[in-house]
Amino acid sequence: MKAARLHAARDVRVEEVPTPRPGPGEVLVRVRVVSICPSDLRLYQDGHASGVVPDHPMIQGHEFSGDIAALGEGVEGPPIGTRVAVEPSWHCGNCDMCRRGYHNLCRNIVFPSFPQRDGALAEYITCPAHSVCPLPDSVSYVEGALTEPLGVGIHAVRLAQLSAQDHVAFLGAGAIGMCTLQAAKARGVRRMAVVEPLEGRRLEFDVVFECSGSNEAVEQAMQLARPAGRVIVVGIPHPDRVSFDSTIPRRRELTVIFSRRSRDTLSEAVELIASGRVDVKSLPTRHFTLEQVAAAMEATAARPADMLRAVVTP
Repeated sequence: MKAARLHAARDVRVEEVPTPRPGPGEVLVRVRVVSICPSDLRLYQDGHASGVVPDHPMIQGHEFSGDIAALGEGVEGPPIGTRVAVEPSWHCGNCDMCRRGYHNLCRNIVFPSFPQRDGALAEYITCPAHSVCPLPDSVSYVEGALTEPLGVGIHAVRLAQLSAQDHVAFLGAGAIGMCTLQAAKARGVRRMAVVEPLEGRRLEFDVVFECSGSNEAVEQAMQLARPAGRVIVVGIPHPDRVSFDSTIPRRRELTVIFSRRSRDTLSEAVELIASGRVDVKSLPTRHFTLEQVAAAMEATAARPADMLRAVVTP
């Protein structure tokens, strides 16, 4: 099969590699769409992921959808040919965190496209059977791939324990910010504002979602939260170390929650899209081929106003 492999920072090559075979409990997915996440961009630009260096030419990509191409031993479905979305945070089901229901905090988590597990920028990928969800005919492959950032938003909204009366702000109007906003709207929240960014804002908010990944925005989120308010850090800060003046969060007695990927959100994300309660089609995308992966990464880095996600079709 063909795969786009990252050999070093900004060195992507489309190469022929063996087609994987599904093991026990796995399915083989024929990849149809991969959406490029900023975390993919950081590995592409830096050659490492938060200091973890690939030990082989890496296949990136974790926001994806496709078709079931084969079933591994012990797997009874979905049937071959089924269109599916995939939850890329693969938990073991056996550790203490999994037994407590914190699947996204699994001690043995496997995340495709994070070293050393290859991702989906290829024609095929093997996945745990429990990680796939059939797509209704009304949901496109692009929408299926975007269930991953939508799942991140759903998880963040769950952590925030929003009520319909809350006044909510979102820092960052990228794909994660817009997915989190739509997840909040689907929960009945109506008083919302998007900040990209706000200068001299005087409003205070019950809940502030930091979705930009900017270190400065974490402190700005605290400044926007009312006393006893909540700040949910959804974006991945870059660089990884965050510092802020503790005066405001201490004096306002803020609750600050760091949100980790998503937790058991895939079926809800698919249902929200299929029912029309969430519209990820409205997120502007640009389309690329597998041979254009480097161009898709560079477009993601450029952050053009008319693109929230670069979409690759292997």
